Amino acid sequence: MSNQRILDKIKKLMALANSSNPHEAANAMRKAQALMNEHQLSQSDVDLSSIAEHGAKMANKSIKQPKWSVMLTTLICRAFGVEAYMRHDIFDGCRCNFIGLNTNVEIAAYCYTVLSRQLLKARREYSGSLNKRLKASTKTARADLFCEGWVSGVYQQVTDLSPNEKERELIRLFKEQKIPNLETGKVREANGTSRDTGAVADGYKAGRQVRLNAGVSGCEQIKIGSHS
Repeated sequence: MSNQRILDKIKKLMALANSSNPHEAANAMRKAQALMNEHQLSQSDVDLSSIAEHGAKMANKSIKQPKWSVMLTTLICRAFGVEAYMRHDIFDGCRCNFIGLNTNVEIAAYCYTVLSRQLLKARREYSGSLNKRLKASTKTARADLFCEGWVSGVYQQVTDLSPNEKERELIRLFKEQKIPNLETGKVREANGTSRDTGAVADGYKAGRQVRLNAGVSGCEQIKIGSHS
């Protein structure tokens, strides 16, 4: 039996230990404690088994991430009560790994992927609509600002799901054990001028068109679509 299956069995027994039937509750607790002793598992091991990480390809592959990309990650973290970090290697490129409850991280990564694709499509369409005589640097700055506005527009439709104190502590312990050497990355600001600020408003308007539907486990699930 795999370690995860053992942990799952222990958690089920612990749930039964809360039964209103005293005999059933005591029996379940004895079995749970016996399994923990047999496999040298602590209560912390059992608690931490509810925390996992799940990754998705980042919307931008630069090591120094643009502000809009960081904003998108933050939006997903707030919507699903998870935390995230960027991982970069020669095989996988840049990936955004979400850490949190088992029930949240996979759907968070999925929704990140959905929104990333939709945002990049909107960026391409916006860039294509700009005056062809503009400098490449100006087009990039406006596209970046458009993306920032787009994420802000989407965020207006999201309800924050904050992890409780116990979940935050478990996430902290998970990071401490699995990824202890995390470093703070640098963020690239959009290099725009006062002439480019209209791009933010354009992006915000487009982001407000993204549809948000009630999702899994009481979270907000983000789906592809726009207002008709």
